[in-house]
Amino acid sequence: MGDYETITYELDGNVATITLARPEKRNAVNLTMFQELGVAASRAGDDADVRAVLVRGEGPSFCAGIDLAEMAQLGGALAEDVRSLGIVAQRPFLLLATMDKPSVAAVQGHALGAGFQLALACDLRVAASDASFGMLEIGYGLVPDLGGNHRLRALLGPAVAKELVWTRRRVDAGEAERIGLVNRVVPPDGLAEEATGLVRTLADTAPIPVRLAKRLIDGAAMRTLEDHLVEEREAQVACVASEDQREAVAAYLEKRPGRFQGR
Repeated sequence: MGDYETITYELDGNVATITLARPEKRNAVNLTMFQELGVAASRAGDDADVRAVLVRGEGPSFCAGIDLAEMAQLGGALAEDVRSLGIVAQRPFLLLATMDKPSVAAVQGHALGAGFQLALACDLRVAASDASFGMLEIGYGLVPDLGGNHRLRALLGPAVAKELVWTRRRVDAGEAERIGLVNRVVPPDGLAEEATGLVRTLADTAPIPVRLAKRLIDGAAMRTLEDHLVEEREAQVACVASEDQREAVAAYLEKRPGRFQGR
């Protein structure tokens, strides 16, 4: 595990893999894991050699949510302590959502509460057919506070987001794919191959347009169409000025994989 207690971090070529590694606890998130996820997400985001990030869970579950021992300590906590914990806990979710490279969650078994929100923080989700998703926080007298409300609304609209948060209803893999919560559903024994293949495809794509497209798509709801078109034009200027754009055209014409340098 290197310097980590609750996760592992591996770099294979230009793909960073962050693995939740508390399988005996169904990868439930404690304070140490929140901290280590923040360190790992920052490490992947800052590493120029990393082109894409895979987030996965060891064992039969992706993540069963916040460790109940941690949750029990929230009762009666001072406001400033709750805020401080929130900043630490939110950090990896914010970093994954906003880093300028794509991230993929490979989800099997349970993705509940904080685990659901971790999958939502990634750009894409590949789910095993045995996966289930649920936002359970309201059942503990809490609100989802790791970006899940924001991400659910963007994916599914406000009415469906409210239903899932308020009712705590669990969504199986088939429904998740049907409503656009996940991108792909595969048999459990094919999850690793499918998710790895997807993240490698993203990592092997020219990084400048990938980065700019992520920024454009994520920011589209906050801009008018006219302003968005201006942003697209400026993004295109940056792409055309890059060496990678010329390499992409050459690779297409020569029918070979591109060799992209990110410049």
